Amino acid sequence: MARRSRGEARGYFPERGPSSRLPMPPALARPRLAVWQFLWLCTAVQVAGAGTSGALGQLREAATSGDAKAQLQLGLEYLYGSSRTVAKPKEATHWLDKAVAGGDTDAMVVLAKLLREGSGAIDPDARRSLQLAEKAAAGGSAEGMDMLAEAYHNSIGVGDIPDKKRKKLATKWLKKAAANGAFRAQVQLADSYREGKQLARDGELAVKWYEKAAATADLLSQTSSKKVSPQALELIRKVHLTLGKMYYEGHGTEKNKTVALEHLRRAADMGDGKAREAAGEVEKQLDKDSKLQELLKDPDIEKLLKDNPEYQKSTDPAGIPAALLDHLLKGSKVEMPEL
Repeated sequence: MARRSRGEARGYFPERGPSSRLPMPPALARPRLAVWQFLWLCTAVQVAGAGTSGALGQLREAATSGDAKAQLQLGLEYLYGSSRTVAKPKEATHWLDKAVAGGDTDAMVVLAKLLREGSGAIDPDARRSLQLAEKAAAGGSAEGMDMLAEAYHNSIGVGDIPDKKRKKLATKWLKKAAANGAFRAQVQLADSYREGKQLARDGELAVKWYEKAAATADLLSQTSSKKVSPQALELIRKVHLTLGKMYYEGHGTEKNKTVALEHLRRAADMGDGKAREAAGEVEKQLDKDSKLQELLKDPDIEKLLKDNPEYQKSTDPAGIPAALLDHLLKGSKVEMPEL
């Protein structure tokens, strides 16, 4: 597989067209070479600098004394700039290198990303980027594992390696990253199971990993003071849209309109108009379902069911005979928005 240029790399499993049931729109294309926590952090760096009363000199003093976390923070401030300093790329790389030498896995991930893409004073070096990601992964960094999965999938810095082995390593690191809590890897793994790319199609596992991704996003939003990046918000919205449709259609799980509505509402709360419209229609349908449940208690309806065996052929998950449901609610099925 030919190595992609920096402008072509789009994530490990780029969309190659709509899937049979859950097409993804261009607006939800995966963020290029993004690391979830790194995206979150980069969005927050300037805010953190603006809201800190301590002098930059104090941070520099801590960094000079060998504090790897201070070195990372100082490197990021110099990389992106803050209210305390203008961007200084050479200073940034100096302190990021120091943090890496001090064993900070977050710094390894940040520098690995910068080396992969090239930034300011940093020339692209895919091989060193891979080595840093490997070191971060060995230190337990889920983001390092995530970067390794992407590197092997897209043949970035991995050298001349047989395709079969390369793909196997990409899948191995994707699963490890997801299992260790990397949000983006969890979404990618869910996508792979849903779409049948790189892994055998498995709706149940797709739902499992989308739900894990949703839980990870919730945990990060509750425990971190850092601002969520726009790219991360797009992925979160995609997760809830996809779960909403899968629960509504019964794809990989039993049909559950109530759970589908919860996810559609969350996507709608993030500004998705189509999700808001679909949520409104599902809500109306749930109201009709409730009224039908009451209707089925009517003695005349019970007699109708008893006297007409065709109504007993199949049963809706909610307990309403499917034939009767179709008869009473012709044309009421909600059309889910294209995801």
